[in-house]
Amino acid sequence: MKHVPTSVAIVTTTVGGRPVGLTVGSFASVSLDPALVTFFVDHQSTTWPLMANSDTFAINILGHGQGECCRSFSSKGADRFAGVDWTASDDGDPVLAEASVVLECSKHSTRPLGDHLQVVGQVQKLHVLREELPLVFHQGSFLNLDHLVSA
Repeated sequence: MKHVPTSVAIVTTTVGGRPVGLTVGSFASVSLDPALVTFFVDHQSTTWPLMANSDTFAINILGHGQGECCRSFSSKGADRFAGVDWTASDDGDPVLAEASVVLECSKHSTRPLGDHLQVVGQVQKLHVLREELPLVFHQGSFLNLDHLVSA
């Protein structure tokens, strides 16, 4: 599957008043009416069990220059929010200042699929923080989209 480019997002919530987040490379739109989105979490994730009982979460879509932010939320054992500028949504979920688009979601459903868990969220609010090309992961690295021009 490394030959299939994927968008990169950071899913965030708060647990016990503390921010928690993880990187997902499997974010997609499911439905426009109602507005549903999905992402997949590896069954071996050590972060998802902390987040699993949250009723809400924010999906922070990263722009093409945010590879370091993506890496920091993928690292094990580190304080993923160290040095990260964020504000709380109305539900208290972290909205990353580095995100280009943020979707505030309520949890719609979860179900196991193969070696992952599918999480479906219902979009409650969408915020476009800046217009920019997305961060895209392909064959083990981030694509350089600096040469692309929007139509």
